[in-house]
Amino acid sequence: MGRRAAARRSALGLASVCLAASLLVSCTSNASPPSAGGPVRTTSPRGSGGGTSPGPTASPSVTAATGAGSIDQIQHVIFIVKENRTFDSYFGAYPGADGATTGRTYDGRTVRLKRAPDVLPVDIAHGFSNGLQSIDGGKMDGFSLIPGNDRLQGYVQYSRSQMPAYWAYADRFVLADHFFTSIFGATYPEHLYVAAAQSDLIVDNKSTADHPGNYCDDPTEYSTKFKSRLTAAQQAKITYYEQRINQPGMRDALTKYWTSIRLCFEIKVLPDELERAGVSWKYYVTNDRWQDVLQSVRHVRYGPMWKKVQDPSQFMKDLKGSHLPQVSWLIPPEPYNEHPGEGVSVCAGENWTVQQLNAIQQSPYWPHTLVVLIWDDFGGFYDHVPPPLYDIMGLGPRTPALIMSPWTRAGSNGDGGSIDHTVYEASSVLRFIEDRWDLAPMTSRDARADPLTGALDFSQPPRLDPLILHGRHDCPYGNDLG
Repeated sequence: MGRRAAARRSALGLASVCLAASLLVSCTSNASPPSAGGPVRTTSPRGSGGGTSPGPTASPSVTAATGAGSIDQIQHVIFIVKENRTFDSYFGAYPGADGATTGRTYDGRTVRLKRAPDVLPVDIAHGFSNGLQSIDGGKMDGFSLIPGNDRLQGYVQYSRSQMPAYWAYADRFVLADHFFTSIFGATYPEHLYVAAAQSDLIVDNKSTADHPGNYCDDPTEYSTKFKSRLTAAQQAKITYYEQRINQPGMRDALTKYWTSIRLCFEIKVLPDELERAGVSWKYYVTNDRWQDVLQSVRHVRYGPMWKKVQDPSQFMKDLKGSHLPQVSWLIPPEPYNEHPGEGVSVCAGENWTVQQLNAIQQSPYWPHTLVVLIWDDFGGFYDHVPPPLYDIMGLGPRTPALIMSPWTRAGSNGDGGSIDHTVYEASSVLRFIEDRWDLAPMTSRDARADPLTGALDFSQPPRLDPLILHGRHDCPYGNDLG
């Protein structure tokens, strides 16, 4: 272990303790029949568990721990990224969380967040400027200004009855209530942060979407970015304009610092570092879609790593076939990513998540796996917590975040889970991966990011009993996933 990683692990307060014993207990045996909509427990006591070797790509074979451990207990990280929600829209009413059930509008009103529909009929604007408008210099009252919110469509909130599985995961594992989006918006640059802890200063989605191919495979695709090599004085001016974006002339002043970029360029991505370190990885994503950001990184798209960018349907095959890589990015198919508009159902998206998590927890990988589930940007939905200002890119409004593992910190949530108030962003997940496999930070963002220190506890025995849930059967589609 390198000196840098050793220092970080010490900061985490993780005890490196020899394992007292190993008990081989199947994660899926002795399970009681599922009850509708509720969790299923194995009969394994807390701290017991185990299984068989997870296959040739895993390190090392899965054994259970009855004593304390270290960060090395995590042998597999699965980073799931969904679309366009805020914390208050999904968990604002969750007991004990930093949530709100009312929202502020730009004209000074306080309104109650209405019951959210399963299928939101409109895709609310959620670009970079829209995020700045919504935050309004920290007043969090500008959401009512952005297109699509003319009737406050984004001032809505879900309840436990509308997303019972997500709330059950919060009950059992860790709900992070200060996990912010990496930048002010939108999908494409947010996903670049998911892969690279930066977006090459890109601030917007691609300009064209009506041609064959995508990113490197479509020469018509450009996006907007900040000019390179900005001085400290220029960045200070940009921040000044961003914090006053709703005042006359401020957006025009800001855009003078923007230029365009062809969406086939070079940046370092975390898979580069994983390759060099001999850490197995895959990026499970539908090709030719907004979220397939590695398709815009030239050396990935046209190099040998491209074979590791695979369809999300392959994830389940790799999991069940004992070929799960050590690091997985899992980007859901569009019908299940919970993106507002175009008939996409939150209920169906939750069912897809349940299907994936049931399979993960019933696999021999589970005792040494960390799953982090986030939503990529704010989607135009209301949130009341002002994000920290890191740089000219963000942070943006909060996303929901669920952190799930046998090694998550216990607390007073309904099923023994906890609420984590630590400030995180997508780079925090990359920082955890870097710490775990002794990799150097790629950018200033992952260098400063907290590596999920408030969510994991390696000083206690793992809680290995899986939380197996039923999918719902009242969704407009996706009822066969559970």
